Amino acid sequence: MGLTASSLNLTQYDVEEVQEYCGERFNHREIQCLYKRFRSLDKRHKGYISEDELLSIPELAISPLAQRVVQVFHNINFKDFVRMLAAFSDRASREEKLEFMFRVYDVDRDGFISLSDLETIVKHLVGSSLNEEQVAELITRAMGELSAMREENKQKEKGPSGNGGGGSG
Repeated sequence: MGLTASSLNLTQYDVEEVQEYCGERFNHREIQCLYKRFRSLDKRHKGYISEDELLSIPELAISPLAQRVVQVFHNINFKDFVRMLAAFSDRASREEKLEFMFRVYDVDRDGFISLSDLETIVKHLVGSSLNEEQVAELITRAMGELSAMREENKQKEKGPSGNGGGGSG
């Protein structure tokens, strides 16, 4: 991409490349606006946004998960900035939104959301409004509901005859 830290405008090629990178979630005008916002956040014109600069976004700063989002997306360049924001677009698929949330919730980055990951996130969300015992109870209840949902989905997949929905034999 012909983009440099000091570039003031995006070329048509740059915009098209960013559109493709973010799955066509933003149009030309929106990408130009996002680039302007990116440049205003990139105070030292480094070509990326640092953790402190990300936290200067008021909508992010007020989130209880702000620190977690910043950990996941620290030192983010423009293309990745747009891709991150694409998850919040009305045009983003459910899977894209879930993938974003998974990245935030997978605290230890092992590819799974463990009990420890969930505990960390819940503590971020509730702050000091719940004690350790209440947090543990909340997580236990959530995991129980998840197990019940999984079991229900398995039963649905099996179908009424219990053979996985049928098919040729």
